[in-house]
Amino acid sequence: MLSITLTADLVGVTELQPVDTAESPFWYTFKVQCTSCREVHPNPVSVSRFESNEMSGSRGEANFVWKCKSCKRESSATIKAAPVPYQQSSPPTSQKMIEFDCRGLEFTEFMPDGEWIATGIDSGSKFGAIDLTEGEWFDYDEKAGDEFVPINPRPMLQNLVNEEVIIRLKWGQTEYKGRLVSIDSYMNIQLSGAEEWIDQQMTSALGQVLIRYILSLLHDEEWIGELY
Repeated sequence: MLSITLTADLVGVTELQPVDTAESPFWYTFKVQCTSCREVHPNPVSVSRFESNEMSGSRGEANFVWKCKSCKRESSATIKAAPVPYQQSSPPTSQKMIEFDCRGLEFTEFMPDGEWIATGIDSGSKFGAIDLTEGEWFDYDEKAGDEFVPINPRPMLQNLVNEEVIIRLKWGQTEYKGRLVSIDSYMNIQLSGAEEWIDQQMTSALGQVLIRYILSLLHDEEWIGELY
């Protein structure tokens, strides 16, 4: 028996799961290895719990049937049940999402291709079309007001490079307004043409600045999110 086990750092959302229905089946994508000769298939393979394939020798059906090109052995895998939604927890915990009955093969690497969904914890908002191929996702929960739903906020900031932004420091009413130049892996932000504002009044023109810690980000005077 093989299981996909998830560990996800969720903020503001829960019940993360793939969209996997008869109308919209999810294709679980893996690298596959033969347990007989240990040959690894060069290309990823995909398995759907709504697709059945016949095994040779009238041995029944399985969701995935594969014949190893190296040793010619036929192997199979069957999904046991529907996926179990991942529940938010702090700290994040490892949770079993789905099980496969594998015969003669092993799935060695899971690729989360396909559409995922989640639910807002407080608002009940439904988030669809979640793409986890990059291992991260973020969105804005309108029902929850200023509740921001990040797994990793850096991609959102990268999308704002060359845009005019406002950065509020976490220790008070100091804000910096300017053009976002860069955001590095340590969440350090560089602005050009920056102005310092305190209590909504401009105090000085600074030019180029580097900001290391962020509490909140505004764009075109519209609240986007809160970063921790």
